[in-house]
Amino acid sequence: MSKNTSPSDPVPRTRPADDAPEPRRRRWAPVVSLLLLAPFVAELLLGDIALTSVGFVVVLVPLYGCGALLVRELARRTGRGWPTIALLAGAFGVLEEGFATMSLFNPDFAGYRLLDESPLPFLGMGAEWTVYVLSLHVVWSICTPIALTETLFPDRARVPWLRTRGLVVTSVVFLLTVALYGAGTLYSTWTGTGVPMFRPSAAQMIATAVAAVVLVLAAFAVRPGAVTSRLPGSVPSPVLVLAGSLLLASVVRQSADHLPGWVSVVVCLSAEVAAVAALRRYGHRRGWGPAHVLAAASGAVVAYAWSGFLLTPIVGTTDPVVARAGNVLFTLVAVAVLALAARRLGTTTPARP
Repeated sequence: MSKNTSPSDPVPRTRPADDAPEPRRRRWAPVVSLLLLAPFVAELLLGDIALTSVGFVVVLVPLYGCGALLVRELARRTGRGWPTIALLAGAFGVLEEGFATMSLFNPDFAGYRLLDESPLPFLGMGAEWTVYVLSLHVVWSICTPIALTETLFPDRARVPWLRTRGLVVTSVVFLLTVALYGAGTLYSTWTGTGVPMFRPSAAQMIATAVAAVVLVLAAFAVRPGAVTSRLPGSVPSPVLVLAGSLLLASVVRQSADHLPGWVSVVVCLSAEVAAVAALRRYGHRRGWGPAHVLAAASGAVVAYAWSGFLLTPIVGTTDPVVARAGNVLFTLVAVAVLALAARRLGTTTPARP
């Protein structure tokens, strides 16, 4: 546990990861946890993968797991916090949906007409799908798994988990995975293997790269000192944070499924603005702690879990009995993770979030 966790200086001043000798098990436990939690939350808890195809998650670890780990390490190694993590998560979403799956531009992605609602013809995109899918990546693919993992290891929540070599390997694996996914997407469309022909324009690829770079630059434009100050004032209880998170996350998750086009866009963005405003208002106050972070993450997890029961898997069998059995099992796993995180917070003096 860090000795320097006073409210006025919540970022523990530790030695660099390269110089801190640690037992191998202790050093790798949070890394492996995040590598597994990211694809679990992003795809299994979502309901996209049937129980009979759960092994498919292994191929998602280099994308979701390495992506979340890379985002977390870049933010924590530079002394930055959740604003940086959220912006880097946005860059992750742009890279995945712009380069890897190209769903931002493909009008027939996965056999769905995702761009027909609230179309943006001059961009070759759909506003509803863009806002919705990038929101899912920011909240559930990256931020929620990071929050859960950091609360599972509260005494190491603000220190680097990787040495320099590990960071380089993670970066290379993630970028290569994005490239391989993109190549596979193009190959499947160009060869006509079960999907309509699609070729993104050069302008769309350039715009994707520019958007990702802008988000990364914005992430590191956040000064490290901006996340260390602690202000006076009351904060809501973790129970209220959980309830608010569950409500707003459910609105974001369900908006595209139940609301038309531009209405969905407005409702989804409004929920996100409300969430950001609340976190900005209370997150810098002295009373805000790791229990509140866990509560916010728990609300997002529960929202994803119950929404998964409404979906038909797109990977594996579509048998409703198998699908619901998978939902039940994945929900129980999620509840167990949340319970373990809460228990560890109760038995460990954590670093401030």
